[in-house]
Amino acid sequence: MFKKYYIVLAILALLAASPLLRSLFTTAQASSAASSAEVSQEQPVIAAMFYSNWCGACQILEPRLEAIRPAFSGHNVDFVTFDFSYALVRGKAIKDLAEEKGIANIYAKNKGRTGFMLLIDPATETVMDIITIRDSKEAIAAKLQRSLHRALPVSATTSES
Repeated sequence: MFKKYYIVLAILALLAASPLLRSLFTTAQASSAASSAEVSQEQPVIAAMFYSNWCGACQILEPRLEAIRPAFSGHNVDFVTFDFSYALVRGKAIKDLAEEKGIANIYAKNKGRTGFMLLIDPATETVMDIITIRDSKEAIAAKLQRSLHRALPVSATTSES
């Protein structure tokens, strides 16, 4: 019975996320110049998970993310979780975390939605990529790696004459 419940929740999460996915990719395509903007070494790529303990997609995605996280421990990635499990009680703390990370606008656009991770350039507050349950561990690692390369500091991307 519980398996059916999780499958139904996963399907509902995917259906709910469909407009979100289209809007995120449209935003990313429309601002392709911004997504290739370089940030300083002090500003890591933010990997923001929009999570809730009742979200079926989150339950599928979380083990995959935990499996690849150690591979990026030495990289400039800031893993952040916006946990909406108890949003009525912790709503202000979640919003404050988004403001602290410099991604308040992205948080506001996605507040309350769950089951995905956004890879964000905090300097431009641009969504560089999105990770969903459709992504394998390998695909997740590849997306993180691409985001890191897009967010390399200027000195690392230019060759010396």
